[in-house]
Amino acid sequence: MKASLIITGAELLRGIRQDSLIRPLCAMLETRGISTGEVRIIADTPDKLCETIIELSARCDLLVVTGGLGQTPDDTTHLAIEELKTRRSVLTGPALPNPVGSAQGIDLRFDGTQVLFFPGVPRETLAMFPAVLQRFPTEAPATAAIAVFGLREVEIAGRIGALGQRCSFLPKDKEVTVIAPKDCEHRIRQLLGRHALEDEDLVNTVGRMLKEGGLTCAAAESCTGGLIGHLFTGLAGSSDYFLGSVVSYSNALKEQILGVPGAEIAAHGAVSEPVARSMLQGVLKVTGADVAVATTGIAGPAGGTEQKPVGTVWIAAGSARDHVVKDFRFSFDRTGNKMIFAKAALFLLREYIHDQDIHRHSPSR
Repeated sequence: MKASLIITGAELLRGIRQDSLIRPLCAMLETRGISTGEVRIIADTPDKLCETIIELSARCDLLVVTGGLGQTPDDTTHLAIEELKTRRSVLTGPALPNPVGSAQGIDLRFDGTQVLFFPGVPRETLAMFPAVLQRFPTEAPATAAIAVFGLREVEIAGRIGALGQRCSFLPKDKEVTVIAPKDCEHRIRQLLGRHALEDEDLVNTVGRMLKEGGLTCAAAESCTGGLIGHLFTGLAGSSDYFLGSVVSYSNALKEQILGVPGAEIAAHGAVSEPVARSMLQGVLKVTGADVAVATTGIAGPAGGTEQKPVGTVWIAAGSARDHVVKDFRFSFDRTGNKMIFAKAALFLLREYIHDQDIHRHSPSR
């Protein structure tokens, strides 16, 4: 089965924003054995969209169109469909449900080609697409989704060697999901080692470890500004194990709430190993959590020095019994640095829990 993509949006052609749909949509199609032969990016004009649909329909079985569904002036998909119906005999299928937005998708068929229309908002399309894709019979071997953290795509490809030719790679929020044939999953996990996660992503992996171990968790956040708490609380049921975050952005709050010694900050700076350790100890004491993480760093774009450039972060993870403190240096923009700081903290916590094999013992009967 062959597919083509049509991405509509004048803002893409003007360079106002980057496309974020082509890669994940093509990868998801590939997991069903559907190859993508062509991608078009066009402006939001009904005539151009209608012409492009007719042209590409002659070369594919499935057309995926994004953009133009809504109530704003540049949402012109419905006009293009009306034009298409005057030129072809079109059958309309049931609306495509949108679990995170108001604009439903459209399902059309003509001349042996199925055309699926999705909103231009990437978050909505990516939420809708997997369920729609399940309607198609798979023409590919069974696949496994392997979440990976701590390795770039090129590093993953280097580790798994020739197996990479049978895989697709989906980067998102500083993680990479490797879509691999099911019969390769075990070997790929062996080759990626600790970087291959147990669950669908890093926060779900850590959440499951906490829940299964009967552990509670808290966070002391400076440079991540509450992002770790945001990631945890995005999971249903996280109240079973996540107690909360202390966002101690200023040095004063580090001292007043977490008990970080002012002399320690004066001697080493807020972005330092001793301060990260004291933040960890403080949040464990304040919350009574079994385990915790602490982050202190420089997200940028300003604030860096020669000794501590932008992208430097100290992370502590552990319990009242023992802990680990590590420093990292990353080179993303402010948003990217905050995300990688938070994810690195979760990964360090995962490693700590795994290495220490800690869990809360049930009281004996």
